Amino acid sequence: MFDVSLRLDHSLPFCNLSKLFPAVSIQRWCNLQVDILEIQAPREEDAEKLEPALRKMLKGLGARLIRFNRYSSKNLEAVIGCRCATDNSTVALIEWAGCIPVMPLNYRGGQEYCRVLAFTKGTLDDAMANLSRVSKLEVESRSVIPRESARGAITVPVDEFLGALTMKQLSAFMAAMQMGYYVMPKGATIDEIASRQGMKRSTYEEHLRKAELKILQAVKPYARLAYVTAKEKD
Repeated sequence: MFDVSLRLDHSLPFCNLSKLFPAVSIQRWCNLQVDILEIQAPREEDAEKLEPALRKMLKGLGARLIRFNRYSSKNLEAVIGCRCATDNSTVALIEWAGCIPVMPLNYRGGQEYCRVLAFTKGTLDDAMANLSRVSKLEVESRSVIPRESARGAITVPVDEFLGALTMKQLSAFMAAMQMGYYVMPKGATIDEIASRQGMKRSTYEEHLRKAELKILQAVKPYARLAYVTAKEKD
């Protein structure tokens, strides 16, 4: 299996949105049924201007905005009915070649950053050819994944969920797991775990809650993607 990271510069819709707001970071999860956008703007005025620009872009695509959430003055989430096709989406072009686009796709500075997994050199060449027809393309990294490691490459990397945790937060979370804090009925209370760790309750609980928040924030886009996709089918 081949693992390739690409930097793309093109005029397809989401990249165009990034060109309008180059300082804004956009992460996109797509399963060809629903798109989830997580948007982080450096300034409030960027977030204010981006929302109408996004709605205008979706109108041009004929895409439905299922939900729009504003988590703060600079952090936005959009849930969109997917309209991916080979004339408007790199996701469709990559999958059309028989390859796997690894989520999320990242847009910043008017460019798209994506990672592609290919089972054969032929399908990778086809994906690169498809992308080259609509985009300037630069290979940032390329590697061959041994067959026995392929499963880990396709699944979500552990670092995406746990990489943001400090050692104290990870230790607090693991202690809670090991002592049965997350089972019903609880195997231990916060006080009991803190005592076992030799920490004040307030200190231990702060580490644990920060760990939980970071993990939930990492899981959120995948949960949202699964939830909206299932809801759309009902």
